[in-house]
Amino acid sequence: MKVALINPGTDQKYAVQEPLNLGFLASFLQANGVDVIIIDELAGQDIARELELYKPDIAGLTATTPLADDAYRAAGICREMGILTVMGGVHAGVMPDEALKHVNVVVKGEGETALFDIIRDDICGGIISRPYIKDIDSIPPPARHLLQMDFYVRSKSRTPHSYLYFVPTEAKTASVLTSRGCPYSCIYCHNTWRGTPTRYNSPERVVSEIADIKKDYGVETIFFIEDNLFVNKKRLRAICELMIDNNLNVLWGGNSRVDNIDPEILALAKKAGCRQITFGFESGSQRVLDILKKKTTVLQNKQAIELCNEVGIIPQGTFIVGSPMETLEDVRLTMKFIEESNIESAGICIATPYPGTQLWDWAKENNLMPETYAWRDFDYLNTPINLSPAIPKKELMALIEKVNILLAIRQKGRVNVLSAIKDIVREPSKVFTILESLIRNPRLVINLTKRFIAQVFSRLP
Repeated sequence: MKVALINPGTDQKYAVQEPLNLGFLASFLQANGVDVIIIDELAGQDIARELELYKPDIAGLTATTPLADDAYRAAGICREMGILTVMGGVHAGVMPDEALKHVNVVVKGEGETALFDIIRDDICGGIISRPYIKDIDSIPPPARHLLQMDFYVRSKSRTPHSYLYFVPTEAKTASVLTSRGCPYSCIYCHNTWRGTPTRYNSPERVVSEIADIKKDYGVETIFFIEDNLFVNKKRLRAICELMIDNNLNVLWGGNSRVDNIDPEILALAKKAGCRQITFGFESGSQRVLDILKKKTTVLQNKQAIELCNEVGIIPQGTFIVGSPMETLEDVRLTMKFIEESNIESAGICIATPYPGTQLWDWAKENNLMPETYAWRDFDYLNTPINLSPAIPKKELMALIEKVNILLAIRQKGRVNVLSAIKDIVREPSKVFTILESLIRNPRLVINLTKRFIAQVFSRLP
């Protein structure tokens, strides 16, 4: 039995990290004697050509919501070639009836045992699910030898404005996923649908995998892509100590909630190579944080930034605007938070109700669903579902643009001030926005002046 796992899509903005989900499936199948390859359209491979060469019995596709239409297109290619076609992933899992119109079998939930059962039991149709895997150490590390690693280790140079803020432009990088699930219930996240407990790889397994990645692919940096690396401090402490004891010498970043860090764990993480933590700040308005069921406070957001800056770790973050019942004043509070915080990088998104989230249910209950929409538009900025009708989208986009300009000129030591001035000359329409930000942030003016003088003098003979 031959299986081709397919990562569909043509938009390179979704090609920052390796498709580790397919890597886990492949390693699990290989451990059970199945012949498998991975075809990665996002990395530039031609699906039809690779299928013709390999001639699989089964094709397994993954799908996130923005790439669902690409997944359905790829499924059509597979079925036209007479290949039994299976689809899993978050989107197919929450929209199984829709997905089943395009494939033979849909998998809800984790795919390792489900896909192996499809192969072993000759399942040819329908929607299936299997219990979640309690011991994820039983799943071998992702089959990176089947991934397009030469493509993905260059993610930073390919996508310089991604979340890999701490990674030097030419450095080789890789992603790792060492846990599954999240114990929180924010209304914008699909984890509320999954309903599975959080499970963790052992510290020994984590450090061994990182060491192998470094040896096999020469990576200098890694990013832990799980939802919350810092939620289990005991495990993280053990990982950091093993990284130090084994002299791994890799720089790394990860995701955390603002209420899961403290000075002690930050100091140890920094010693072990941590250089960036990405937080879901979400809003500068406590009212909106409560609506999102974030269970954090604006004060905790500010404290997290200060703690990271004190220890020398870059605090990077994401924000959501346009949440249900949000007002323009709430959005301005978020913008004010960003302007006044000592944060150099942030991603600002429009609240997007993905299928399977409480936001999706809320939009349906409040009759906000349009008659038609395309899944490709569910990309955080072009969402076809407006959750806050009181705020014109044009005003939201203008505020986002203002803050993006501020962040671009704020980056400490990471922006060439002379180059920034040239950019302003090329786009004079941005001058007033920049001047407004500078007037509201006198400390920024001082810092920019210092950096400008330093750069000028550095060019003198």
